[in-house]
Amino acid sequence: MVKLLGRDIKLAIFDLDGTLIDSTSIWADIDTIFFSRRNIVIPPTYGEEIAHIGLENAAKWTKEKYLPNEKEEDILNEWKELSFEQYKNTIPLKENALELLSLLKNKGVHIALATANSKEIYEVCMHRLDIFKYFDYVIDVNSFKEGKNSPAIYDSITKKFNVRNDETIIFEDMIVPIKTAYKAGYNVVGVYDIHSSKNKDEEIRKHSMLFIRNFKEIIDLIDR
Repeated sequence: MVKLLGRDIKLAIFDLDGTLIDSTSIWADIDTIFFSRRNIVIPPTYGEEIAHIGLENAAKWTKEKYLPNEKEEDILNEWKELSFEQYKNTIPLKENALELLSLLKNKGVHIALATANSKEIYEVCMHRLDIFKYFDYVIDVNSFKEGKNSPAIYDSITKKFNVRNDETIIFEDMIVPIKTAYKAGYNVVGVYDIHSSKNKDEEIRKHSMLFIRNFKEIIDLIDR
């Protein structure tokens, strides 16, 4: 357990893309390539529409709304093909992420990952970055009917560790899951990301206990 801003924290739940790792620009590029191959201008709200719902649901959404003549499986496989090598070889951790994970682990805080990415993509990245050892539990939204517009994925983790919402801190970069977790009574830390937080700073601050640009800001606040 750690004490943070007067709160006793027993469980930390991290998002992956845009929160722990610097990967959101890659998905913006993938979306652009994907639609350009079909001679379609990428819809301006597309990234926000799919970012929190998981790749499988995103493929379904994309087919239903934009590409009714394509197969969900083909869309999903194309995304995986475009992203896999970068997750395997190049995507870095956010600055001071490793130090925060190590500190929380050493203080006895349970650490979980709740991601909207696909298992074969995030696992290869986590193994390369050597961060699997810090996590007590890893789960993705593809296991749920809802994306992160529902607190179901967070609630499943708190239930697993028998921890209350107000004893849990959630690190997220996107406004939809931030709002979801905040409304469900979790302690939320908004993590700045140049792509996902763009033009959302004030809204993120409104629904977070803290809005940080670097994990060092949290490290300095933890009661050691």
